[in-house]
Amino acid sequence: MKAFQVHVPYTELLVRLDRFLDRKINPEVYIDGDALDCARGADLRMIREAFEKSSLTVTMHGPYLNINPGSADEAVRASTEKRYERVFEVAEDLRPRNIVLHAGYHERKFRGDSGLWLGQSMKTWPRFVKEAERIGAVIAAENIFEKTPSTLKTLADEIGSPNFRVCIDSGHLSVFSSVAVEDWFVELGTFIAEVHLHDNNGVADEHLPIGEGSIDFKTYFSLIEKYAPQAVYTIEPHGEDETKRAIEAIKKFLEFP
Repeated sequence: MKAFQVHVPYTELLVRLDRFLDRKINPEVYIDGDALDCARGADLRMIREAFEKSSLTVTMHGPYLNINPGSADEAVRASTEKRYERVFEVAEDLRPRNIVLHAGYHERKFRGDSGLWLGQSMKTWPRFVKEAERIGAVIAAENIFEKTPSTLKTLADEIGSPNFRVCIDSGHLSVFSSVAVEDWFVELGTFIAEVHLHDNNGVADEHLPIGEGSIDFKTYFSLIEKYAPQAVYTIEPHGEDETKRAIEAIKKFLEFP
């Protein structure tokens, strides 16, 4: 059965570390703004060493609220850059396989000017791609409000590094995409370093365990295997009960495709 990561906030992981290790769960550590400010190097290194010792994989999801690496507002973009400096200080100690960060394109907010977004994005990303290369991590730029895969493809092409890839989020595609799911996989293909797997009913980003909403995961998994077999699988439940259900749901699906 293919291994998968489980989303867990940093502060929660510190409390539940033994439980994750005992159950052999690979964590995707969510470092939000508060955690970014309070995370200590000694704790991060302890987490890294504990999971390495258990032969488990660590990935990381960075902050996304009130920041945008491609913002048309230069003050917001510059503020994002400062926050990302701290993200990579954390990553230096945690040494995750992937670092998931949001790409930030929103057609309405940019009035369709993807060129403006790309130009601003290219002020932000190159220095952090070099940092990712140095520590052996891959930046995975995640879709949220993007209606099509074209902006992520353009950004990945422009950066041109194997340490900058994309993360496809099933829930976000269900709510915001204007094209077929297969179009995302056909266009992005081997650029896909990670997939976030959670369900909804096509209206709101509910983060349900797979099988509890309306997403066709049989098709979704077949597309991953066909176009992005190298991708890391990550589930993103919100809450302990949802985590238990989400783990059981994906295990069953991976055992019986």
